[in-house]
Amino acid sequence: MTASSVDWRNRFTWNWLTNIKDQGACGSCYIFSGVGVLEAMLRIEHAVWSCRSEGDPGDSISLYFGAHGKCEGGSPSEVLDWVIKNGCADPGCWPYVQGERTGAPTADRLGRTGKLDGYTWLSGAANMKAWIDANGPISACFNCYPEFDGACQNNSVYIYKNPNNDPSDGHCIVIVGYDDAKQAWLIRNSWGTGWGTGGYGWFGYGQGDKGLEYFSSIGILGTGTNPDPWTKRRKHSGVLYESGDGAYHRNFEVWTPGPGGVIRHYYRDGSTMNWTLAETLPQVGIPNVAAAGYDCYGVPSATGSTYFRNFEVIYQAIPYEQVNMQYSVTPPVPNGGPICQLRHYIYDQLDGKWIDRGLFGPSDTGGIPGFTQVNTGAPGNFEVVVRRDAGVLENWWRNNAGNTGDWAAKATFGSNILLSGATLMQRWAAGGALDANLPAGLDYVCVTNGKVMQRWFRDDINNKPWAACETFGSNVESPPVMIRSEFGASSETIPGNYELCVAVNGLIEHWWTPGNPEPGLTATWSRSATVATNQTGRKVKQVLGLVQGSFGFDLEVVAELDNGGLQHFYRDGSGWQCGPVFGSVN
Repeated sequence: MTASSVDWRNRFTWNWLTNIKDQGACGSCYIFSGVGVLEAMLRIEHAVWSCRSEGDPGDSISLYFGAHGKCEGGSPSEVLDWVIKNGCADPGCWPYVQGERTGAPTADRLGRTGKLDGYTWLSGAANMKAWIDANGPISACFNCYPEFDGACQNNSVYIYKNPNNDPSDGHCIVIVGYDDAKQAWLIRNSWGTGWGTGGYGWFGYGQGDKGLEYFSSIGILGTGTNPDPWTKRRKHSGVLYESGDGAYHRNFEVWTPGPGGVIRHYYRDGSTMNWTLAETLPQVGIPNVAAAGYDCYGVPSATGSTYFRNFEVIYQAIPYEQVNMQYSVTPPVPNGGPICQLRHYIYDQLDGKWIDRGLFGPSDTGGIPGFTQVNTGAPGNFEVVVRRDAGVLENWWRNNAGNTGDWAAKATFGSNILLSGATLMQRWAAGGALDANLPAGLDYVCVTNGKVMQRWFRDDINNKPWAACETFGSNVESPPVMIRSEFGASSETIPGNYELCVAVNGLIEHWWTPGNPEPGLTATWSRSATVATNQTGRKVKQVLGLVQGSFGFDLEVVAELDNGGLQHFYRDGSGWQCGPVFGSVN
């Protein structure tokens, strides 16, 4: 039975709609209507803020249709047809402006587009309500009269009057709810927050050819949307990543070490929820060894990048001699440890194959790398932080805008570091601005020799180096993983909380603190839960990956048990749950 009222601004206690936008003095309402529905459905299905740019389809639409520029009016279906073929990029890739211009997005546009499989035409109030209730907002157009300019103030319901018999014009909006008690649709306009009630308004049911039901409207199934890696880059860390693969575009991908230096790639189908071993990554060229082999010596960190949605994997590598089936260390390192560097491996989505990008970093790498793509450059630069055997942290980066593939050392910092982990997160730019190349800074959490966790902060806004911040936790002897979640992110410009998981004494500890901890060097961390495995006689050895994916706002964890098993844990609305054991590092 259809609900009597729906409001997607605060449904199920969450806001699903980005901040109100303003098309300005340009007849581009049809673009804002089509993109607005796509944007809402990306969030509803994938639980992520995915702000899309009306300028991306708008400035290319005349080339696509050959009939009109973006300011000359059109249909939301035209926009969505273009998005199905080309995707829709974020504002940092190509922003919206009022005037006509030719589209010229950043070089990494293909990796920054939200994708769409298709849409559905709707007709009649009953079908429109049922869709809004079961799925989400819809795109609609109507005959608009000048009186509408001042309509919907103070939550009043708009009813057509037109006492001066003014001529009408076409206008398109997004219907984001309805209320049978008011006998009205809740609409989202694109005329800024000064129109209606903060940019929203109530539009009366019916009204014949003056109403919202007169023309057919458009709905999008959330399962047909596919957010881009750029949108999701802060929502995952470690070995666990949610890709756009699968029928519902929400497969989990996991890369873990295995015996003999291999890396195994598992995935979980986002529709059947079944885990499968997909492949073992190819052998690589081993320095000082004639034959190729496998050389993974530690837990990888992985991401999806704006390089065509490529999978990027970085791991601690050691020379491996297949003939003797043992690790070869030549020459010996003074402190007795192995020669370890970082290796960068990518899955090229265009060619469908794994490619070795070679070794980089110091020769005494001694920990799990933190790895992320930041908003500097296009494609955004890669940043890595990893522990060295001397107990310090080292920050390396790759200038992706130059696209040379060369890694370079940026800074060495800290002391008495016991463990590094997959905890590297880019902070929020000032004011939550979404543009590229805005300085923001980085946060990173490691484990000290005192077995406590410590945050480090690189203040890029004020051009300051890495600085030591607060410590928290105790008896920590495994590396942590950290993400930025949607909790606390009431809009797309407000940072969500940091969520951190770490294994302590055989249990998973979950910690959190508000996003962009302020002041910069101090933050209050809260331990919200401890989680045990449900495998009899087993303990959690270490947390390998953390993500907040498309399944509500659940936190998802992959951990290694003390017998080498890989187990999936998740937190839903009723608390932490134990999922299946689906693989092994043995």
